[in-house]
Amino acid sequence: MGLDILAYRYPDKEVIIQSGAFKSFDKNDLSTDGFIIGDFYGKNHYVFKPFDTESIKEFKLHFANHEPNTISKKDYLEYGAMLLRVMPSLAIDKLVYSRIKEVPFDSHKTTKLFQTLCKTYPKAFVYMVSSELFGTWIGASPETLLEVHENHGFTMSLAGTRLKGSNEKWGMKEYEEQQFVTDFIVNQLNKNGILEIDSEGPYTSPAGNIEHLRTDLSFDINSKETLNLISALHPTPATCGVPRKESLDLIESIEQKDCGYNRDLYSGYIGTSSTKRIQLYVNLRCCQIIKDKAFLYVGGGYTAESDPEKEWNETERKSETLTRIFDLL
Repeated sequence: MGLDILAYRYPDKEVIIQSGAFKSFDKNDLSTDGFIIGDFYGKNHYVFKPFDTESIKEFKLHFANHEPNTISKKDYLEYGAMLLRVMPSLAIDKLVYSRIKEVPFDSHKTTKLFQTLCKTYPKAFVYMVSSELFGTWIGASPETLLEVHENHGFTMSLAGTRLKGSNEKWGMKEYEEQQFVTDFIVNQLNKNGILEIDSEGPYTSPAGNIEHLRTDLSFDINSKETLNLISALHPTPATCGVPRKESLDLIESIEQKDCGYNRDLYSGYIGTSSTKRIQLYVNLRCCQIIKDKAFLYVGGGYTAESDPEKEWNETERKSETLTRIFDLL
């Protein structure tokens, strides 16, 4: 049994590289200290136990035994159109429909990919993890799920997508999509006794080759409330939908049962957690490496104003956060 790999870099911080082992832990024990990962559905949770700080070049990558399923553009558009017909009857205002894109990739370049992502996206949370439990994943996420330092808390609402430097204006669809996320987060904070919230936004926030609408939310928090807050916020409508339960059920029905794939670690949470400080990101702009292929996980936010063709194009643009870096290796 080989060692597991953990390499990560918070925005504008130093790279941390460790060897050790990822272990499963109970979802109700989010007091676990260390680097933690949770999947989208909240079924699998892992904490990293470091052994040493050996050079990352000495590690052997772990690969999943099975490749995830992908669907064609034709199927994606058909399911997207079906979602738009079904959502009103289920009272779903927004839903994130994801897909997996398969591209060739030389796994021997995985470490170089991590290093290049760190250089290219200094404002992103960049990571690489490899374990027999879940294979090898790598990503560069722009979205904070929850940051807590002492008694101060921070999170963000990030939704709506367009090409960076685009002359097109943000439309009603993007503002509405972003507001759904903001309202959900504020409501969840209120339910957890956090009533005084400083808000800034929405404003345009760049993320690689694209940009989003973003609202920053800051608040005071008692450390005892932190654990409940992680569960209250994850998953937000930025990766799931509104209302959450109905959206989760529909996502599971379409993506898992009909399309035959699991989001796995995509759109889960990832980062460090301790009694003194929490820094968790939403696991976006990520891919799973399996030998000579990379499987990129991307999603589009569907509202009543959505067009499946445009949502497909949005997933293509999101995938370029990584694929444009592949071309540089």
